[in-house]
Amino acid sequence: MDRKFQGDSFDAVKRLWQEVFAEWAPLYAEPRFIPNELREDFFRLTRIPLLDAESSHHFSIFNDPDTGIRLSPSTQRSRSHLSMSEIVEQLHQRSPVCVLTYDQSFLRQPNRPLAAQRQEKLRLLSSLGATGFYYRSHAPLLFAFASPSRAQEAMSRLRDAGIPKGRIEELDSSIEASGGTPTV
Repeated sequence: MDRKFQGDSFDAVKRLWQEVFAEWAPLYAEPRFIPNELREDFFRLTRIPLLDAESSHHFSIFNDPDTGIRLSPSTQRSRSHLSMSEIVEQLHQRSPVCVLTYDQSFLRQPNRPLAAQRQEKLRLLSSLGATGFYYRSHAPLLFAFASPSRAQEAMSRLRDAGIPKGRIEELDSSIEASGGTPTV
């Protein structure tokens, strides 16, 4: 989270996710991405508390990097990016119901459409033994799960909250099987 963007429409969307998940698997923000001086304001805007050792046993993790998810593996930890392997590590170490990650980390190249890059990230997530889907909007999020049943349950909750089915992008298994990319 960056001070210059604090209070923008992305923060309103974060609060929506907190409300949708509140009764099912409350969101807790990964502290690494929230600077100390912004934590109180972050909570006031989003109602998402910070993740700590005492967090509920039935919870979800919210990652709010400044930019998003790297496609390339990296061991360098930063506040602006995280890797897919870090997300899978969160799923296995803390056993949350879901890991939600803000993701605007896409290459702006004509030969690499955003849909193809999202599919590439979903394939990588799958290859690491997890499953997930994207919420497509101006504030895109990757929803990652250790089990497909949790993913289906989350999608059902999103539909019940009024999120149109067209905003949800799952891994296209026909693309996964062929190793190709989607047509846009």
